[in-house]
Amino acid sequence: MSGTLCGALDLGSNTFRLMLASAGPDGREPDAARRIWQEIPRISEGLTPGEPFQGKALARAWKALEGFGEIIDREKPGRVLAGATMAFRLASDGPAFVAEAASRFGWRTEILSGAEEARLSAFGALNSLDPPPERSVVFDVGGRSTEFIVLHGRAITALESLPVGVVGLKEAFVQNDPPSPSELGAVEESVRTTLAGAPLPPEGEAFRLIGTAGTVTTLASMLLGLDGYRPELTHGAEICRAALERLYGEISRETAAQRALRPGLHPMRADVV
Repeated sequence: MSGTLCGALDLGSNTFRLMLASAGPDGREPDAARRIWQEIPRISEGLTPGEPFQGKALARAWKALEGFGEIIDREKPGRVLAGATMAFRLASDGPAFVAEAASRFGWRTEILSGAEEARLSAFGALNSLDPPPERSVVFDVGGRSTEFIVLHGRAITALESLPVGVVGLKEAFVQNDPPSPSELGAVEESVRTTLAGAPLPPEGEAFRLIGTAGTVTTLASMLLGLDGYRPELTHGAEICRAALERLYGEISRETAAQRALRPGLHPMRADVV
């Protein structure tokens, strides 16, 4: 498929993304002309596991896919693949949505298992790192799940998809705006408990921590003060713990409306960030 324009869609619980790129000579490296679009339909809003998606969330999701469809029709990639994630594993009508999307748009569309989602997250993050770190942990914070992948070079040594994400945490624990100290404490305790199951390299072994997807790129955008979605600037950005703690201290005291005014933060993420 070298040189052939391909499309990939990530149908996340909070964010949908489309990337168009051509494979390099080795079939692995995308060329520099890759282009990325994102929409935030939050299809998992109000979702109860085993129940169908909410009507308003479905309407936003179809609108986002129709916009991506127009781009794909215009650019005419040779192949389009779409992967649906945690929300589609939880919703009773997740398989029906995926089947309808495949029928309506003609894209190969499937619901990914947690392990598949983790594996693809890792390969996507490492794809443009040449050479990759000797030891690394890739993590992907999503709307309903978070993936952790431990790697030695490009070889996966452990992976796990954990049932914790920004939309689920907000809906389960945060009712006030801004959140109360007790609500934030409940969120932090839930995260600590869930992350106890995250795979990590052996204690004392140095590794590179690599974050991917919307939450970490949003944090990078906020810390860099970017105007709009600028993946070419957030990719490879280094974020220190002290900067994150300062930002957390600031935005946890703000209302969603106040946070929405911050550069680098999409208004649809203001309530969950």
